[in-house]
Amino acid sequence: MNLESSQDVILTLENITKVYSGTVAVKQATFEVRKGAVNVLVGENGAGKSTLMKIIAGVEQPTQGRILFDGKEVSFSSANDAVSRGIGMVFQELNLFGNLSVAENIFATREITNRLGKIDHREQERKAARLLERLETGIRPDLLVEDLRIGQQQLVEIAKAVSLEARILIMDEPT
Repeated sequence: MNLESSQDVILTLENITKVYSGTVAVKQATFEVRKGAVNVLVGENGAGKSTLMKIIAGVEQPTQGRILFDGKEVSFSSANDAVSRGIGMVFQELNLFGNLSVAENIFATREITNRLGKIDHREQERKAARLLERLETGIRPDLLVEDLRIGQQQLVEIAKAVSLEARILIMDEPT
């Protein structure tokens, strides 16, 4: 029985290179991401790990190389493009609104509205509570993000990415 079927491959990077003003940040990186697998990029500071993750997440575009998603060549023109195809990223720098609640942060880019088009805060809190419980965070959705410890804020970032139903979740230096 072959457990490593090519059908399990979600993402393939082939000879990805990124050059900034003559400086090579990533040189011919090649690897695959399989369904259900955990992949880890390890390297020294400045080795290009964050750049490579940003390329996968559509934040940066490669100078050379190919990206295949579900076996088809793709070019992510933006982070939104990558998100729409099922790739989420938790960046090293947190991207949260301290003066908003956990639930409001989770749904900040796609607010849940009622039939009248008004934000349905109760439904956002309910969905956020379910998600936070599923992730076993112990965080209440009504808390202000600025009142959370940094580790809890990172869990909120992860919950945001998971709420997008990402097939691939990229985490840059999760601590």
